[in-house]
Amino acid sequence: MEAHRSFERFEQGHHAAGGEVGPHYARHAALAVAVMAACLAVATFLSNEAMKAVVTEETHRADTSAQLASNRVQIDVASGNETMLWALGKGTPLERRTSAVASRHEQRIAQRLKPRDETLHEEIAANEREVEHADTQHIDYELAEVALEVGIVLASVSIIVRRRWLLGIGGAAGAVGVVLLLVGLLLA
Repeated sequence: MEAHRSFERFEQGHHAAGGEVGPHYARHAALAVAVMAACLAVATFLSNEAMKAVVTEETHRADTSAQLASNRVQIDVASGNETMLWALGKGTPLERRTSAVASRHEQRIAQRLKPRDETLHEEIAANEREVEHADTQHIDYELAEVALEVGIVLASVSIIVRRRWLLGIGGAAGAVGVVLLLVGLLLA
């Protein structure tokens, strides 16, 4: 019986303090928390995927940079060989033969190695753009996570203390989180 009276006094004090909420308040607040939690799960997943994309693209860029360095070494070696053949063959009985070999080196540089160099530069630039894009998405998703977590906490506390204004602020924080989530998705 004493517990019943304590509860009545709590309800009266709560009502007097302006804590009156409708009969379905807890259900609406719990639904808001559930929706924000679902959005948080999506934001967390997308944040992780964006970070994987950053790491993958950085790996591709490093691999392409290594290929570029190797290609440049091949260009330098072929150019050196060509120069040596031209110099060593001048004025000797083998001049015609060394000239032909030197020309083959020159053709290899012009037809295969230099175009490969340009392709690798383009690949590196594309990888850099992908890294920047994925990193921007990751930041958007991380910020969405924070806003959704704050929204969940405030909406949960509003259930306990029965304060609508906390649910409103929590809902606003959750809405900001959803907007950031959508911004990250629309950048994709």
